Amino acid sequence: MVIARSHLDLHNIRSSIERTKKMSDGVVKIGPFGIGLDGLLGFVPWAGALYSGGAGLVLVIDGVRARAAPMVLAEMSLILAVDTLTPFIPKAGGFIDALFTGHKWAADLLLRHMDETIYFEGSREQAMNSAEYRDLMARVRAGKEQRRVVFLGRSPKTATV
Repeated sequence: MVIARSHLDLHNIRSSIERTKKMSDGVVKIGPFGIGLDGLLGFVPWAGALYSGGAGLVLVIDGVRARAAPMVLAEMSLILAVDTLTPFIPKAGGFIDALFTGHKWAADLLLRHMDETIYFEGSREQAMNSAEYRDLMARVRAGKEQRRVVFLGRSPKTATV
């Protein structure tokens, strides 16, 4: 698992999230409704739960890679746990699973969180020297900005003599 270190990494993570969302809950679309592998496999004993759990794990790992806040990861995990366990409901589980688009909900939650986060490449020390960071901090102090800030790089190692 590689934690995002650049905007290119974040782009690739976003692509993975979109792909998982589409495969799970949007392969076949009819107007605003869609069904994906999660809903179709929900009618096959254990297959739906295995797919749902695996796809959910991919989304949570992508959230960790994108450095999502712990509360967002917890919300996603709860939604995905419900989605994974619905096929085990007697008689109606497959139908409920086909209608409950948990992977889409969790993916949208993560994508929205990523959109609301400002990512700086490099360390905090490197970002503090940029005009963009100083402008952001001025907006935060003025109460005009409340977005989360994530630094993608590590602090440069200092040599000891």
